[in-house]
Amino acid sequence: MRKSSLALLGASLAAVILLQFSPLQAQTERAGGLPSDDQVVAVVKGSKVLFRDVRLAHENLPEQYRNMALDQLYKPLVQQLVERRLVLLAAEAENLADKAEVAERIAQARDRILEQAFISEKVAAVATEEALRAAYEADNTMAKGPDEVRASHILVETQEEADAIVAELQKGGDFAAIAKQKSKGPSGAKGGDLGYFTKDKMVPEFANAAFDLKTGEVSAPVKTGFGWHVIKVVDRRQGQGPSFAERAPALRQAMAQKVVAELLTTLTDGADIEIFELDGSPGKLPSSSAPAK
Repeated sequence: MRKSSLALLGASLAAVILLQFSPLQAQTERAGGLPSDDQVVAVVKGSKVLFRDVRLAHENLPEQYRNMALDQLYKPLVQQLVERRLVLLAAEAENLADKAEVAERIAQARDRILEQAFISEKVAAVATEEALRAAYEADNTMAKGPDEVRASHILVETQEEADAIVAELQKGGDFAAIAKQKSKGPSGAKGGDLGYFTKDKMVPEFANAAFDLKTGEVSAPVKTGFGWHVIKVVDRRQGQGPSFAERAPALRQAMAQKVVAELLTTLTDGADIEIFELDGSPGKLPSSSAPAK
């Protein structure tokens, strides 16, 4: 089923807003002992550059730089802002804002900022940390991850060696002691212990054999590209699902998309809207929610 144009527009606007605005991120940064937004970081020909300018510049960097702590980028950002302020002051001295084409672009930028600020406020009012945590707790699929086993193994080069180890274990041999003595794998020093793992973390032959065993059982020799394994499952458990921090961005985006879609529906319903085709003839919106007059 194809999404309506209105729904697609809502999703795209929500994505834009999420890139521009992250209330949890902003709260975290301000709680980290950073200066107030009004603190002066530079004065250029009498024009003050504030810490707010630094913070906003940091938030608008490409993702790989946004993930770096602001204090690591502070001086390069201040230098960039000083250079930009010098250019701005020079442009103002030449009265470039009075030129028609420049004034039009300034007006368009103002419109985009107002649109983003309006939607940001609507999203922020709904996608609070409390609401995100409630959504996380309500999603039962988040509580569980894939099954995990804790296994030990003894790795040798030939099937004959593996068969001999199985026979020794059947006679009461100690798995960990044999692993320390005979396993050529790096886990041998730990008695063969591999810790907990999910099925996708091991090569298929090993994973299938391990996950087919019950706790305490030992496998027949299993061949992989590494050699021959004798596997013992020590424990099984239900894996943990993603943490709140891992899920929060997706939950926030889902809430934002819903808020924007509902907002656009509300704004469109009953609005006086006229649409014209390229040739000037009457047209209509792709969505039937606001028919042309």
